[in-house]
Amino acid sequence: MASFLELAESLYPNMPPSILQLFADEWAKTGDPNVAISNVRKTDAYTAEFPGNKRPDGTVKFDEVTYTGLKESYIGTLAEYGIPRNTSESLLQERLTGLIEGEVSAREFAQRIDTVYKGIQENIPQVQEFYATNFDLELSPESIFMGALDPTIGEEIVAGKITTAQIGGEAARAGFEISADFAQRLQRAGISQAQARQLFTAAETELPRIQELQGRGGREVEDQFTLEEFTEAAVFQSPEELEELRILEREEESRFSPTGGAARRGRRVTGLVEE
Repeated sequence: MASFLELAESLYPNMPPSILQLFADEWAKTGDPNVAISNVRKTDAYTAEFPGNKRPDGTVKFDEVTYTGLKESYIGTLAEYGIPRNTSESLLQERLTGLIEGEVSAREFAQRIDTVYKGIQENIPQVQEFYATNFDLELSPESIFMGALDPTIGEEIVAGKITTAQIGGEAARAGFEISADFAQRLQRAGISQAQARQLFTAAETELPRIQELQGRGGREVEDQFTLEEFTEAAVFQSPEELEELRILEREEESRFSPTGGAARRGRRVTGLVEE
C-alpha cells in the first residue's frame, strides 16, 4: 500500500518537498486530503512557499498545481530569452508575490517580456541606457525584463515607458540629452521611435542654422532657439515658435534682396515651416 507521502506526490508532483511532507502528515492525521490541504494553507510555511496566493479571507487564488505550473511558465518564458533558471528564480522572488496577486497569466507574462525584448533589448544602446537610467534599473537584460513586470502597472503603461525610452534614445543618438518628462510628452503626442529619429535628425541639422541666423540678428546665445522650442514648432505647431521661424526667414531673405522683397537665397530656415 502506498504511503501518504507517495499519495501526496501523485496529487501534487511539483509541490515543494517541505510542504508536501506537511500535507502528507496532515492527510495521515485527518484521513481527508481536502481537510489536509486546508490545514496546510493556514501555515507560515505555506505562505512562504506560495507567496501572493492567499487572499485576506484565507482562500487561495490558485490551487497548488496551477500555481506551480504558472511559476514554471514564467521561468520557461525567461529561459527563451536567455535568462538561466537560477537567475530567473532569484529575480522572481522579488516579483512573484505581485504577479500572483495580480493574477498575471502565462500569456500576459510572455507578451510583456516579448514587448520589452523587441522594444528595448533589441534596440540601440542609447534606448537601453535611457530606459535603465530613467526608470531606476540596472543596465542588464534581467533588470530590464523585471522592470516591465510590475503587475500594478498595466500593459499600456509598459508600452508607454518603452516608447518614451525609444524617443529618449533617439535624442541621445543625435547628440541631445532630454528628460524623461520631455520624452514622455512626445510619446503622449503619438510620436514613434521612427518619427523621433526624424525629428532629432532634423534638429541636429537645423538648430545650428537657426541659432546662426538669430546670432546675425543680434540675439544673445542664451535667448536662441532650444531643442524644446524647435520641438514646439515641429511637433506641436506652437504659433509663437512658428512665428519666430517665419520672422527669421523673412530677415534672411531681406539680407539677400536689395529691395527687401521676396527673393530667396539658400535653404529655408527649417523644412517644417511653410509660408
